[in-house]
Amino acid sequence: MAELFATGAFAEQLGISKASLQHYITILEEHGYEVRRNSRMHRQFSNEDLMILRAFLALNKHRGLKLKEAAQTVTDPKFEPAQILQHDIIPTSNQLTQFEDISNSMELIATHIYGIEQKNVQLLTLIEEQRTQNELLIEQNQTLKQQFGVMMQHIMEQANEPNNSAQQRQLDRVEQQNSAIMNALNKLNVAQQEHHITTGPESEKQGKSLFGKLFK
Repeated sequence: MAELFATGAFAEQLGISKASLQHYITILEEHGYEVRRNSRMHRQFSNEDLMILRAFLALNKHRGLKLKEAAQTVTDPKFEPAQILQHDIIPTSNQLTQFEDISNSMELIATHIYGIEQKNVQLLTLIEEQRTQNELLIEQNQTLKQQFGVMMQHIMEQANEPNNSAQQRQLDRVEQQNSAIMNALNKLNVAQQEHHITTGPESEKQGKSLFGKLFK
């Protein structure tokens, strides 16, 4: 009796995952390939199926055929798997597993790199926005400094102006008072000198009259 393999064991023979095997078998069945099933409708694979699947994988991985093209080739009634397998080096199960692991790792790396690139783009956008905000803050700070300087200068001018005016008015009053006192003293000296030069009641009386006029 020919040896039969369940789906998991058959996938191990091919060195691929169970999910990959189910995907490949679905494509083959869409092109008319039939796989034996048991009473529970579970697939059971034979050595002939193993030859077909190995040829299918060789056409896809080593000869560059697409999966559907490879399926059309191996489901052709005239197709001989040995013709493909003799001219193609079929990797061992461990090699196929390594290839799949490498392929999956490369996909993960590519996805990771794409995620990093997207984050870098977002980061550059945030940096540019922050730079623009900093420039605006610098401009606002300079404007505020200028406005503050103008305001302080205006305040100082207003604060100094009344004091200067008051001081100037006080100086003017003091100067006027000094002038008046000096004039009075000069007149007094002149009157006294005239008083000493002249004699007699008339002169004294006249001097008193002049002194009275001076302080009238």
